[in-house]
Amino acid sequence: MENIRIQRITTAGERKQFIKFPWRIYRHDPLWVPQLIGDEMKILDPAKGTFYTLGEIALFMAWRGSEPVGRISAQINHQYEHYHDNHTGFFGFFESIEDQQVADALVHAAAEWLRSKGKKRMMGPMSPSMYDISGTLIDGNDTMPCILTAYNPAYYERLMDSAGMIKAMDWYAFLVSRDSQIRPGLQRIADRVMHQEGLEIVPLDMKIFDQRVREVARIFSDAWMENWGHVPYTDRQVEDLVKELKMVIVPEVTLFALYHGECIGFSLSVRDVNPALQKANGRLFPFGFFKLLWHVRKSTRLRTMAMGVLKEHRHRGIDIAFYLKTFEEGLKLGFVDSECSIILEINQRMIGALEDLSARRYKTFRFYEKEI
Repeated sequence: MENIRIQRITTAGERKQFIKFPWRIYRHDPLWVPQLIGDEMKILDPAKGTFYTLGEIALFMAWRGSEPVGRISAQINHQYEHYHDNHTGFFGFFESIEDQQVADALVHAAAEWLRSKGKKRMMGPMSPSMYDISGTLIDGNDTMPCILTAYNPAYYERLMDSAGMIKAMDWYAFLVSRDSQIRPGLQRIADRVMHQEGLEIVPLDMKIFDQRVREVARIFSDAWMENWGHVPYTDRQVEDLVKELKMVIVPEVTLFALYHGECIGFSLSVRDVNPALQKANGRLFPFGFFKLLWHVRKSTRLRTMAMGVLKEHRHRGIDIAFYLKTFEEGLKLGFVDSECSIILEINQRMIGALEDLSARRYKTFRFYEKEI
């Protein structure tokens, strides 16, 4: 590693260089979708970024001579420590040229920083937390990523493996298309769910949008509590969620289960705006904003990005009704397919429900770990 220099990022100018580095990796990749530079600057700004209220982040860039060749972050999440353990740290924002020496140097830098903070295990990538863009795409690199999901070159899997990272957990993305053949009898199950006394499934009413988002956060924190690595949302994260979702949410297929008027479950679907974001090329102004609006209206894909039902109501089959209603209403709105992601490989109930819809597993995101 003697010809690789690792730089700790500290200034705003260096952070911008860190954020713009992916253009070097993907500039000839027709499937890559740049994130908005302004959004990334806010995420990594200690004065503005929500994650800085939850923990610490250290940013590193790798250089060979005067040429940047990679980047990585290391982070500590105090929320995770509260709910799980205090010996695990995380890495994220990993990008590297196809060079094992560079990847090794980056992983080493992140691990050393975490070790200096008393951590014994490193897990990731999480950029910066689990419910942000996370995981390494190890299957499905041949299609454009859906909104807020990871994308990377296929060689990243080899870089991670050779750097001593081992699999911690896989998450899946499933694709349901308008040509999918629904398993016979599924409609009867959904109808039976809908006719349970006191139960109704309603679409999002934008007049009470803020209230519904807070209900999503409440149910999400409860319903996912037993999930691998789950950390509940803080109030600040909920506020961010409200702002982020308003532009992309599709009310007709964002569904809520009410039981005698109480919200007991939700299914959150958003418009996949990644084709539009790709046209913006990281910037909204001066012309990117208009490009974004134009292409958003042409989006034909949904992403069902989160679903949850309170534990005491899971026996009702609400998840099946959610999936079927999303499929049916999405078709009416002109969407041709829907990605359901990201789903834990051990979540057999949800995987089974998707298979009943003839959903096809088409992407795998891997979370790695390493003893440090």
